[in-house]
Amino acid sequence: MSFISTKSGQFRYFDVQLGHPDWSGRRVLDFGGNVGTFLEEAGGRIRPSDYWCVDVSRAAIEAGRRRRPQAHWVYYDRYNPQFNPGGVPGLRLPGLGTRFDYVLAYSVFTHTPDDEAVELVRALRPILTDDGLLAFTFIDPGWTPPGSGQVSNVRWRLDSRSGGAGPGRASVPGHPQAAIDRAVQAPWCAVVDRTLHFDPAAPVPPGERYDVLWSPDHVRSLFPAAEVRPPAVPERQHCCLLGPGD
Repeated sequence: MSFISTKSGQFRYFDVQLGHPDWSGRRVLDFGGNVGTFLEEAGGRIRPSDYWCVDVSRAAIEAGRRRRPQAHWVYYDRYNPQFNPGGVPGLRLPGLGTRFDYVLAYSVFTHTPDDEAVELVRALRPILTDDGLLAFTFIDPGWTPPGSGQVSNVRWRLDSRSGGAGPGRASVPGHPQAAIDRAVQAPWCAVVDRTLHFDPAAPVPPGERYDVLWSPDHVRSLFPAAEVRPPAVPERQHCCLLGPGD
């Protein structure tokens, strides 16, 4: 299994969340950056030689290297139940030989158990420059986009697993409305394949689709120094910002 993403919009998302910084000359680590869509969408504002991409998909890293050989592409053979079930559990972050102004992770910890997310964040923060920032996304189960006909994030995730149940349905097949209501209020929940889970310590079978949802308060409990920012519309994901401290 080697996943290649077709998702776009990552550069715009982080550019908004970081306040439209001057990207020129800034070193960027795109952690979980897949084929490097972020760099492509930057439109020349980031030099390829200032861009590093680390990902658990060997095929994505190879595809990115073919597109932009001047950039830095690093395959990280770490276990992930959804994206790299054949990888090495707990594999340490590879040495990258530099420090970064920005470490960005779009939709990475949304597929990662809490203990591993905390471990990886602890490994990433020390490779920031003194004024660098780590920015990563998370999905708040109860957040609903503005506008009529919208559904909560947890309902959106369940719908995507259930053939698009749609906002007109009282509940997603297999999930009573009471369970969905509980998930909307939960500090932590996950959608494993098509099933709601509420126990962060429960094992995830390899190969299953695995989406983790955190409330902002849960994020702050994991990362007390975090600054949490709301989604940059049209995205549904919140942003967590952390500096290089402990």
